[in-house]
Amino acid sequence: MKSRIFVAIPGIALAIAAIVIGNPAFAVILALVAMIAVFEYLNMVAPLDPVRWATYVGAAITVLLPAVFGLLDLDLPVHGVVAGVVLSIALGPIGGFMLRDRGEITMRIGVGVFGAIYIGLPLGLFVALRELPHGAAAVTNILVGTWAFDTFAYAGGKMWGSHPVAPRTSPNKTIEGLVIGLVFGTLSVALAGVYMDWLSLGDSLIIGLVVCAFAYLGDLFESMIKRDVGVKDSGSLLAGHGGVLDRFDALFFTASAGYLVTLWIT
Repeated sequence: MKSRIFVAIPGIALAIAAIVIGNPAFAVILALVAMIAVFEYLNMVAPLDPVRWATYVGAAITVLLPAVFGLLDLDLPVHGVVAGVVLSIALGPIGGFMLRDRGEITMRIGVGVFGAIYIGLPLGLFVALRELPHGAAAVTNILVGTWAFDTFAYAGGKMWGSHPVAPRTSPNKTIEGLVIGLVFGTLSVALAGVYMDWLSLGDSLIIGLVVCAFAYLGDLFESMIKRDVGVKDSGSLLAGHGGVLDRFDALFFTASAGYLVTLWIT
């Protein structure tokens, strides 16, 4: 717990600073996070021998292009995310054509392209969201919901958890922890929304509930990948948090869901 707190405090401070400063600094920081996450992902799936360089480049351009679109006033920043995803898909087969050994090439291309989109798309949407009116507050809502859900679900599961919710994927996750995380994570976003005059209480509750639900799915999905490849953590860079992929797994789902529900509401 001490090591988790030691990592979390400077991490939260850096996140706040990046959100306040905005793009392009925000995009650059998220691109660095993406590169570390891609490194960990590729290490986990190394036995499948994915096309590595295409995964790195695809994720990087998907994160950075929305900020470039914003700087150049090229229509909506989210179009930069779409362009990045299209290029990520194209880079996979280009990388495959360059390989001499094309054994299991479909799997190798697919695993690489998936990694680029799995990591690059949500972080790119974060950058695009920051470009919009009230973007800093909208990003903050998603972060608050994600972190609050993770914290309350972990604490609730430790104290009262007794019924596993997905025993074959992550036996330590319980129904009690899930419910506590959903309730208090949603309320945390509602509390943050009190200071946002562009959202009603109902809007904040909807955003909070959607973000918390997808936080659970993101966390569970990475657990499924780790169980499939036989590793406990994606890395050890963040001490008690494991790797960057372990810390951001929920965010890879909440960023996309939070972006969509925020646009729908506003």
